[in-house]
Amino acid sequence: MSMTSRERVLTALSHRQPDRLPLDLGGTRVTSIHPKVLAQLHQRLHIESEPIRVMDVWQMLAWVDRPTVDELGVDVLPIPRLVQDFNMRLDTWRPWQLEDGLAVSMPGNFDPIVDDEGSLCLLQDGEVVGKKVSSSPYFDKMSETRMSYTPPAVDRIPLFTLNDEELEWRRRWAQTLRAGTDKALIGDFGFNLGRWGSYQEWLFTIGADPDYVRSWYDRKIENLLENIKLYAQAVGDNMDIIWLMEDFGTQKGMMISPKSFKEMVAPYYKQLFGWIRGNTSWKIFFHSCGGIYPIISSLIDCGIDILNPVQTAAAGMDPVRLKTEFGDRLTFWGGGIDTQDVLPFGTPKDVQEQVQERIKIFGKDGGFIFNPIHNIQGDVPIENLMAMYEAVHIYGQYP
Repeated sequence: MSMTSRERVLTALSHRQPDRLPLDLGGTRVTSIHPKVLAQLHQRLHIESEPIRVMDVWQMLAWVDRPTVDELGVDVLPIPRLVQDFNMRLDTWRPWQLEDGLAVSMPGNFDPIVDDEGSLCLLQDGEVVGKKVSSSPYFDKMSETRMSYTPPAVDRIPLFTLNDEELEWRRRWAQTLRAGTDKALIGDFGFNLGRWGSYQEWLFTIGADPDYVRSWYDRKIENLLENIKLYAQAVGDNMDIIWLMEDFGTQKGMMISPKSFKEMVAPYYKQLFGWIRGNTSWKIFFHSCGGIYPIISSLIDCGIDILNPVQTAAAGMDPVRLKTEFGDRLTFWGGGIDTQDVLPFGTPKDVQEQVQERIKIFGKDGGFIFNPIHNIQGDVPIENLMAMYEAVHIYGQYP
């Protein structure tokens, strides 16, 4: 019997077999697509649309339109944040052209300046916060280039609380999508334990001054709990999944030791996820790139339901191993195809073969939502993308 999209996703999350494999494209800012490739997909699917909206300026990601969602059979829709990275707002839009001449719509307050080197720069309060050099399709966060050996006083680090405008935006989106669609709805919380500066500063301080890091987390968890309570009041049961992200892995393994994660990080996420599980019906989607196999058990103990992006090419992330060890406790949202090698550089046959293999491994007994490993980048050939979706529809049927 055919299921609604929401039924299909929730069945898979319950580790039962739905009627077919659930599919995501654009449900989050880590499962989306570059506007250039979405434009090519529109051509192949004979979809006529307004200029593609770039909802994530940092990663240059498209807002996946409803005709594409319907044509591909996508089962998930996002409840987006109003204010994105670089303070970009999604309530107004302005025309723009990408380097290849593609006409797009950017957030209404997207107003870059050009520096002496020809780079596009985004400013906040007169300071450059984002820069896109001519050779890159993306904006770099300037905060990630900094390195200070003297971290600021913990009580002076700015924290943010969801304001009425942001809460009303999310409430309205959740109510509208719940009433008007049968899709599973996933909300972008927008907060994590995070860092006060760059990754370099965080890593250095974990090693040099762990008490400072604990003091920061002690303060930040109170902020997270305050915001999650406001968020829950706004969207309630009109949302199915909440997604959070924080990278702890690299291609070769962990950024920090599993011991440091278990002792310094996990207790705080356990508090946050414990509140979510005890006070809402939401499933918890957690995104962490890289070879994070050593902390997957800890993440499950903290309370996550869903792991993304399932970076199978990273150290320790063998698909069979992951499904065998964690498949009864964890849903894999991603891992459907390698986006570093096979999807951009393989042949359509290579793509179809890997999709078939991944569905066979991850899809057994549910617990799998199909998505590539992270976002679909601008260098993916349209033939390979079409081969991927064709394979999902062919091999993603359950008996």
